[in-house]
Amino acid sequence: MESQRKNNLSTLFIDKEAVFALLLCQEGLLAPVSHLMNEKEMIEVDNTGLFEGQSFPFSFILAPAGKRNEEVMKSSKKGDEIALICENQLCGKLIVDSAFKINKQERLFKIMSGDIYSKKAQHLYNRLGNYALCGEYTLYLQSEIFAFRDRATKQAIAQFKKTNDAQGVTAMVLDASPITRIHERIFRFILEENHLLVLLLLRRQNEGLLDFYIRKICLEFVIDNYLPKHCIVIFPLDDIYLFAGAHGIILDAILAQNLGCDRIAIGENYPDLVIYYDNQKIYSIFDMTKDIKIKVKLLSEFVYCNQCNTIVSPKTCPHGKHYHIDYHSGFLQGILQAGLIPPTILVRKEVSAKVLSYLFPKRFSPLIQQFGAMFASNGVIEEQDDEDFYLKLINIYQTRSLS
Repeated sequence: MESQRKNNLSTLFIDKEAVFALLLCQEGLLAPVSHLMNEKEMIEVDNTGLFEGQSFPFSFILAPAGKRNEEVMKSSKKGDEIALICENQLCGKLIVDSAFKINKQERLFKIMSGDIYSKKAQHLYNRLGNYALCGEYTLYLQSEIFAFRDRATKQAIAQFKKTNDAQGVTAMVLDASPITRIHERIFRFILEENHLLVLLLLRRQNEGLLDFYIRKICLEFVIDNYLPKHCIVIFPLDDIYLFAGAHGIILDAILAQNLGCDRIAIGENYPDLVIYYDNQKIYSIFDMTKDIKIKVKLLSEFVYCNQCNTIVSPKTCPHGKHYHIDYHSGFLQGILQAGLIPPTILVRKEVSAKVLSYLFPKRFSPLIQQFGAMFASNGVIEEQDDEDFYLKLINIYQTRSLS
């Protein structure tokens, strides 16, 4: 690899967003797109929004930024072998078919659906080059770049459908920061009408307070203990530039369809859904697509009603909004970031304990050492950690006096 680095004209430096976009294509999850598009295909797709007769919102090309990359692409010839480098690791190779100039501004406008002034748009513009390269490529999946990738999900879904004669497989894009009681209610609602639920768990390039690891741990815990776990599959979905604009929701549907799902569940308040009414009928961005066969299930908003004492839809609850408690992830994250335990009507105590012990490791070690015996059960003193401490503390909060 050192010789490849020295020979700049045989090396292309790409970021993780480009790598994971290439991976989705290589794994067949962007079908009918199966390769990097050439200039003719790029122009046709960007003008028509179609590829091989199916809706595809914008062209699939490789156009990394950087002066060195531009030199490589401008000087490359058909048949040249280009090494793909990401974060100083060799992650693949590309056999050049052609190189061509692109209009960065037009591509930005296309991907972002016109929203070119947001932070996401600025990030995308900075990573776009002036040239694109197409040709056959191969990714080296043994590279550390692809650690923790779940390549078996597609096969697992196909096997489940075959074994169980599954009639309904629904996908749902999920952040779960953190996983709440509302999420559980939605999962159960979906599984009442479907045999399998595929959760596309977002993995962001720049994670916030709760990173992918802890979100996945908590989600798996809830699924394993409170839901029919054999009916739920988690698929890590990298939140890359392809999904940045309003058209990203179309790519979600294409990806879900290629995973083997026949439905995708989306909240009515999803920011990029673009719902509108005409002649008393609801329409969405999906009504303008062609040959995307996946069905769209719109999910109502859910809240906790203090009068009903349960989770309800505002559409069917007879009580006013002042009785409703919203499950806003920003609010819950604020509570957790302050080191506090969210109310158990919002988040399960076990989830809160896992998150807080992850955010504040060894926080209660001195207290546990000094007062751990306070929480001994049945007279047996057990070894405890911070997660146990939080759980037992929550149980004490819930204890009521009989007098």
